[in-house]
Amino acid sequence: MKIITAFNGDTLETIAKKYRIQIDQLIYQNPHIPGTDLNIGGHKVNIPSPTVPIRVFPNIPSCTPLLPTKLQDEFIPLASLDKMAQIEYDVLVVGTGAGGGAAIWRLCEQLRNTDKKIGVVEAGPILLQTHAGNLPTLASSFNNYFLNPKILRPIGYLLPELPGAREIIALGGMTLFWGLASPRMYDSEWNNYPINRKELEFYYNIAEQMMLVSKTTYPLTYTFLERLWEGGFPETTVTPKALNLEPAKYGPVVNFSSISFLASALMERPFDLAINSRAVQILTVQEKVTGIKVMTPEKKVYELKAKNIILSANAFQSPRLLLSSGIKGRAIGHYLTIHSFLRSSFQVNRPLIDTQNTLQVIHLLIPQTESHPYQIQFDILKGYEILNQTAEHNVETYAFGKVEPRYENMLFLDPNRRDKYGVPEIQVNFAFSAKDKLIISQLNESIIKAAAALGSSMQPEICLSSPGIDFHVMGTCRMGDDPSTSTTNRFGQVHSMSGLYVADNSILPNTGAANPTLTTVALAIRTADYIARQLS
Repeated sequence: MKIITAFNGDTLETIAKKYRIQIDQLIYQNPHIPGTDLNIGGHKVNIPSPTVPIRVFPNIPSCTPLLPTKLQDEFIPLASLDKMAQIEYDVLVVGTGAGGGAAIWRLCEQLRNTDKKIGVVEAGPILLQTHAGNLPTLASSFNNYFLNPKILRPIGYLLPELPGAREIIALGGMTLFWGLASPRMYDSEWNNYPINRKELEFYYNIAEQMMLVSKTTYPLTYTFLERLWEGGFPETTVTPKALNLEPAKYGPVVNFSSISFLASALMERPFDLAINSRAVQILTVQEKVTGIKVMTPEKKVYELKAKNIILSANAFQSPRLLLSSGIKGRAIGHYLTIHSFLRSSFQVNRPLIDTQNTLQVIHLLIPQTESHPYQIQFDILKGYEILNQTAEHNVETYAFGKVEPRYENMLFLDPNRRDKYGVPEIQVNFAFSAKDKLIISQLNESIIKAAAALGSSMQPEICLSSPGIDFHVMGTCRMGDDPSTSTTNRFGQVHSMSGLYVADNSILPNTGAANPTLTTVALAIRTADYIARQLS
């Protein structure tokens, strides 16, 4: 046997190939290395001689599977629409993105000791079993994968006033690719909601716990925080992200997605899930929901019976389904709200104290305040240490400005176009107001000021992204007490229809400048609690 020092990038697998050793032998001689595909650069590796026998594993009989044989090949149990059409569900959830996943989990938790029937229909297929960033083969080419039209459905060409608009129709929805930033709304934005702020604190806490929202810091983080504090941004903090950097301690998932909600729900109790099942019509009798009509890609039609339905299709598809089903409501599709979205990148000098030979991404946030109705996120990439001490960090900025919710910004059905399922396509009217444009100007100036505070020697180039490209579409089924200016009540129930609820971004009157996902999840959990109480 000989001992070598692994080079950076080496793994047990690459070393086994290099020395022509069977991987079993290498694992047996290196019990201190926990995995075959880990980067073990700098570690000592025991290289066995050819005479070392291969480890022989005893012939142990396999245990009886806990799941039926049919389910062993499925990472999540699926139900057929033929079966689901024979059941009357107490709750049927349409869509499995952030809001739908949160509602499914909470319903399963609250109703785990009951015989209530919970069903779920998802229009798309199983695309991934987790967030794309958790898969090494995708994380390295994340942006290219994300832009693949087979995965992401561009709809901006249908909506010229929102040219950046896109959708992901799949199990887990947009949470398969989202950026994980999970700030709470600025306090004053709660004035737009018909909910007591203290009550939402409770649901924010649950949402953050389930999504593992935390603030990750490195020694260098404080250097950049101090630069921004001293440069006129004393409110700067670390960006809260749904990111678990201690998977051995808190669970296997690193980047959170709605798939985790579905998994947690199954740990509580079973539910029926059908994929590739497009909801095309809400079925009602005398202002009471009775079920939903769905279609398969082969155009086979099913009618599913339900006492309660939660729409979580997204801020485009939920109002589209309401409108095409003839659901009444003056505000349905109106008050379409997005964020103005500015991006930039620049370099800052590496601090003299920076001697760590590690790869880090530092996430910082300038949140919305009373004096500036916008937020700026910074991703500061630290490369590997090199001899040139003047090397720089690359800083990417993602800056969102608050946009006024206005009735005239709206989504509506296009009478001249229908999709392959026969549902009318949508069209939009949208424009930034004079106040929105003023905020964009203020945001541009703040990015320049922040770049200088961080240590940039050059003014950054800043671009205004195409409206809708940030996926922060909101308000098209907004909640409120007044049916003339809102679609749902304070519990997410559609004003004009008993048993029909909405739980996705469309329910948000606004989030100011904050990313919407955390608030959507908190409200979806609250809606699920309300429905569970009614069923009890």
